[in-house]
Amino acid sequence: MNMSIPEITNIILTDSNIAHEIITSDSHESFLAAAADSQIPLQQLVRTLVIKSHGRLMMLAIRASDLLDFSELTNVLGEEIALQHNYHRGVTDGDANRRTPIASMLEFDLVIDEALVNEPYVFFDSGLNWSFVKVTGSDFAKLNSKAKYSHFSCPPEQLYSVGHNDNDEENRLLSFTPKRIHQRVEETLDLPAMPTIAQEVMRLRVDHNAGAADLAAVVEQDPSLAAQVVSWASSPYYGYQGKIDSIHTAISRVLGFDLVLNLALGISVGKVFNVTNDGPLGIKSYWRQSVYCATLCEKLCSFIRGKTRPSRGLVYLSGLLHNFGQLILGHLFPPQFYLINRYVEMNPHIPLADIERYLLGTTHLEVGEWLMQSWNMPQELISAVRWHHHEEFSGNEALYSNLVLVANRLLKRIDIGDASQLILPEPVLQTIGIEEDDAFKALDLIVADEAELNAIAQQMVA
Repeated sequence: MNMSIPEITNIILTDSNIAHEIITSDSHESFLAAAADSQIPLQQLVRTLVIKSHGRLMMLAIRASDLLDFSELTNVLGEEIALQHNYHRGVTDGDANRRTPIASMLEFDLVIDEALVNEPYVFFDSGLNWSFVKVTGSDFAKLNSKAKYSHFSCPPEQLYSVGHNDNDEENRLLSFTPKRIHQRVEETLDLPAMPTIAQEVMRLRVDHNAGAADLAAVVEQDPSLAAQVVSWASSPYYGYQGKIDSIHTAISRVLGFDLVLNLALGISVGKVFNVTNDGPLGIKSYWRQSVYCATLCEKLCSFIRGKTRPSRGLVYLSGLLHNFGQLILGHLFPPQFYLINRYVEMNPHIPLADIERYLLGTTHLEVGEWLMQSWNMPQELISAVRWHHHEEFSGNEALYSNLVLVANRLLKRIDIGDASQLILPEPVLQTIGIEEDDAFKALDLIVADEAELNAIAQQMVA
């Protein structure tokens, strides 16, 4: 007779004479949300991952508060490490964090970070929806006498000390890295100049007399860009029933001058960077998030109440290019970008900017801002690039960064993008002039158009 994981867990705990308590949660959002609902300290919560190293599967157990240090892990296991996204034993409702870390229950090795057993209490997944087993740290070690122990974590106090204190001697040494990155961003020999097409588009942006014919002439200079514009205009997403027989028709009758202007600018500047497709920050993921975010920002604008709406074109462009710093890092620093991708894969609960600062001493937000300033991009766009993760930003262009922030937090609910939170802050919504219910209506519109948006994102990659 097959027994469930909770039943096996209970038998093992009882047979081992280990005192334990079952903690249940009413939250059904995720493993971490359920732990928060039960007021379980993150430093006592066990987070697990299944990896493959040199052809062998193994489970890693680490404090949920900590960064899994991929570099330390390679020191322990060697270079050949891959996260197993689709391993589901013990997983409920598709939440990859829900796995029971008891060595005798597993078909392969369990490797426990040493910091875990030093905690007075440890909480781990019971195997039953939204419930946890509470044991002492010493009993957790006793329960896992057959496990292997090593060190591959970085605690919060170490993670968040890097690059945040200029008075610290070690951080003064680390500051060489962001200075070097900034220097390379500003050196034209290392970084491509703004493409000719983008320069032409920027010229049209400030020309109040420019029209569809002028923009069509610029777009037609790039056959691949022209083909994309026609393809977008022909998409069911825009609902145009007539024949798209020219770029001029696509602009004047379907897409509009502002939209094509900003699409052309976004695509032309994106083409100059050579970025891998590997990892959660690869080029496919980048353009998928960018297209969804740009479109959702536009949708959000239509729900703004009682205020003058921002420029539709600049809103779209802000959504399209807000993560542009990722492309720069991937283009200029491939080895470091590879590491960032591995850390993000193994630490989805840690904000991307914190991982970048830990590894590089700077972030894609700052790097993107440096480039946008050097290319003399609009200040609204520069602010969106730099501040779209900062809900406290209140500068003159906060409306644009706030729209991107809200769009990204909404998209995270459908597993798109790099937002680290789901909450829509009320002060931010007030700054924009939108109700929370309307923000979710905008997201529903995006979900309904998923197939068309995926097709547009794929065209961006091509």
